[in-house]
Amino acid sequence: MFKGVNKALLLGSVAVAALLVIVIGTSVIDRHGGGVADASRRPLVSRAVVFRDAPSGGIAAFDQGATEPFQVLEREKNTFMATSLRLLGQVRQTRSKAGPETPFVVTQWSDGKLTLTDPTTGETLELAAYGQRNADTFSQLLPQASVPR
Repeated sequence: MFKGVNKALLLGSVAVAALLVIVIGTSVIDRHGGGVADASRRPLVSRAVVFRDAPSGGIAAFDQGATEPFQVLEREKNTFMATSLRLLGQVRQTRSKAGPETPFVVTQWSDGKLTLTDPTTGETLELAAYGQRNADTFSQLLPQASVPR
């Protein structure tokens, strides 16, 4: 049927195209509310946090509207946080007119999960998916009395 076409190359191309359709389709379904959600899941505690570079080179975490950070984290010990914020910031720049003073939201959920959300783009990271140690870097931003262990 396909004379002169390398069958392995053709099958490989079809497999890659099918994988792309699955990945993009899943992303679109989740983004538009078609994903499976736990109906009993509810937020236990959330905090809107503005992140800035600290003069020391660390990551300064501010409550919205605050002039002093509530916490300054060493960048070397919080590389996952720095990378996550950089990636979400890049998405924000391409999809939104919101600036760096618009907070991200860290939320602890009743099912034990922790998320980082950019309300301007709708992007949400399920932080435990990157390992509990990485999720813990963000849980330290929440009021400790509220965070179940």
